Amino acid sequence: MILDIHGKKIVFGMQWRTLTGSSTPSALAAGIAREVRAARIWHEDNALHMGYLSPADAQAKVKDRLYSAAAAISRVPELVPNALFAFRLEPPGAPPLYLVCGIVKGRPRVGFDQVLHDEATLATVVRDFATRCDGDFKLLGNMPELLPLMPQDRRITHVPYTLDMFVTAAGPAAVLKRPSATTQRKRMMILTLAGVLAALGWKYGKAEYEAYQRRLHPPPPQKSPAERYDEDMAQRGTAPVALAATAMPAWGRWFINDVPLNVGGWRLGSVSCAGVATPATRCKLTYTLPPATRGATNQTFLEAMMDWFAEPKFASGDTAVEVTAQVKLGEASRLSDVLELLPRAMALRSDFGSRLQMLRPAAGTAVLSELGVFGTLPPEGAAVIAHPVLSAPWEVSGPMRNISEFRSFPPSATVDVIEAAVDLDATPDLKQSKFMLTVKGTAYARD
Repeated sequence: MILDIHGKKIVFGMQWRTLTGSSTPSALAAGIAREVRAARIWHEDNALHMGYLSPADAQAKVKDRLYSAAAAISRVPELVPNALFAFRLEPPGAPPLYLVCGIVKGRPRVGFDQVLHDEATLATVVRDFATRCDGDFKLLGNMPELLPLMPQDRRITHVPYTLDMFVTAAGPAAVLKRPSATTQRKRMMILTLAGVLAALGWKYGKAEYEAYQRRLHPPPPQKSPAERYDEDMAQRGTAPVALAATAMPAWGRWFINDVPLNVGGWRLGSVSCAGVATPATRCKLTYTLPPATRGATNQTFLEAMMDWFAEPKFASGDTAVEVTAQVKLGEASRLSDVLELLPRAMALRSDFGSRLQMLRPAAGTAVLSELGVFGTLPPEGAAVIAHPVLSAPWEVSGPMRNISEFRSFPPSATVDVIEAAVDLDATPDLKQSKFMLTVKGTAYARD
């Protein structure tokens, strides 16, 4: 996405690549530019990474200079070495967008320069960044509510950062340049080097020069596929999670004891919580204005709303209002705690799968999907991993009166999404209620 900010064209959602190979970084960057047919790229002469426009942005015909948002952030001394920029952008008359730029060790992190369209994906990306960034980092942007998703054992601070600040931060070092310019600089360097070598009578031959380059840029030590997979599991293990057996009862107590069904004449319509994690998670509550209601206005809602309501936002022609709340779900848990003692795949299917089957007579949906390998597999494939972690999504939907059933869920089952729908005019029956609940999560196993 290319944003015009006070006349400067700032690019979000670029594609980034790590440069590997025996050639010089400039040659490797030029080669990738030819491979992807990139009209403009970001690269510095000695940098071991480069970026280019996404396919959608590459189609745009922009004659002005383009500046990489990620490269701009990486050049602000007080923000680096580690930073995550997360910004909620609300275009007029369109759904909100979420701009994300991740910086690790002073350089854009591959896979974390994105433009997202929903909060659930944003929560996943934010938690994934926290697992891949080893040290402390700063959360930039206008979304401090993402802090509860971060690891609690690290110092992560929120730094307000607006789009206007990119006008100053985006300097010459963030400019995207045409690959031909990069190639031209490379040719000039080669000609200059050739002149120096001829003048000084360089005593090294090609073999000596290549040996020197190998000493200057030694290849990283080779790790076995199992070691790379274990490292991936260790990184993912730092992510906060919520165990279904403890988080759902805590959420139920909050809903029953604290959530008002009527606020200033407005009725509760739904509650949604994405990216659920402990010790607290962010939920969105939606209240609606019944058509026949008299005397209820925006002002009556604001005057009557709870102290813990935050970010009220009226919508749908002032017939609905959204607020957010931080819901405490118990002590902090991490995925590594879940992965320590996992059942075998058949045991999970027999135990947890059977529990879900028992719920089906009273629930609309209770299903455990097929298991698959969890995490990032090495290029060699799953066969080279002796005992990979397996995971499968699960889902339960039905009347909220069955929420006590979650207490019997195994410790290998975590919650990802909680959604509640309220219809006080509904007629209850076995599978219907005035309060309907949908819970989605992940179950883990290891053979």
